[in-house]
Amino acid sequence: MTSVFDFGRLRKIMEHMDSIIEAPDVEERKPGKPVDVPRTLQTRILFTSSPICIFGLLANLLIIWLFCCQIKKTQLTIYFLNMAIANLIIIFLNVTIIVTYFTSLTPSLKVRRLLQILHVCAFDTSFFFIAVIAVERYIFLKFPFWYNRHRPHNFSVILSIILWGISCIVSFVTYYGCFPRFDVSVNTLLNNCRVANTIEIIIELLIFLPGMIICTFGLWIRMQTPVARLDVTIVGLVLLFLIINAPVRISQVSASWDFSIDRYVLGKISLLLDSVNSAGNPLVYIIVGCRKNQKAIQFLETALKDEGNATEKTQSSESYD
Repeated sequence: MTSVFDFGRLRKIMEHMDSIIEAPDVEERKPGKPVDVPRTLQTRILFTSSPICIFGLLANLLIIWLFCCQIKKTQLTIYFLNMAIANLIIIFLNVTIIVTYFTSLTPSLKVRRLLQILHVCAFDTSFFFIAVIAVERYIFLKFPFWYNRHRPHNFSVILSIILWGISCIVSFVTYYGCFPRFDVSVNTLLNNCRVANTIEIIIELLIFLPGMIICTFGLWIRMQTPVARLDVTIVGLVLLFLIINAPVRISQVSASWDFSIDRYVLGKISLLLDSVNSAGNPLVYIIVGCRKNQKAIQFLETALKDEGNATEKTQSSESYD
């Protein structure tokens, strides 16, 4: 007896079974806003992001090179270096998305998942380092003697490793707990997603974000004449993040509960704003650090210079760990 297999039908059945296995803990399925966005919108957003990403890629590479080879190492420059590395990763991943969209390249499912996890990790890391820079700078200015006396040796290096570790853990938990949040074709709410979102909200919105805002406001109040360019740089970086990235980030977390939010459009807007923020950080250094009659390469050192309201003890404490 001869049997004939319809391989096309069999493949569809296997794909359907894989999709069922992919999300076994679905608690409820709610109708979300239909994904009906013109392709032209996506094309325009990615086309607009392209020059921004190219500039951000080159600018962050320059910033990393300056931090590694040209700038005197201090306690805070280690944080700035790690933040530039995280921004470079974000820009590189956005460039990958743009290239795959405008070309015939199609990464495998595992590669796409890895890139998504890496993007979440890099974004969280950049945010964590901005918050830590603002908090530590404020503590240093508010309690200089306690800071110099009790700050552990190599604290910047240790804290940098911890922050990268926290970012990796949060990104893995968020991605695998809320996988449908990264798939706009699925409007589901997983049981694990509630736990993942709770962890994300506690770490990002209840710990790091309030601390960053309060300490940045404290730095702005303490600004004296002449103003330390380092403080201006920190305030500029924080304001850039709060204006560009914070609203979208909060909306992404809220989208896990509110299915009326169009996650497709939100994802594309997030890509554009991530590119603007990551490329905007080097611009903050350039704007704050530019001076007349100086070499162009010295703008970063000037932007991080603490010459305003710092005392001699302030200057000495900014030495390398």
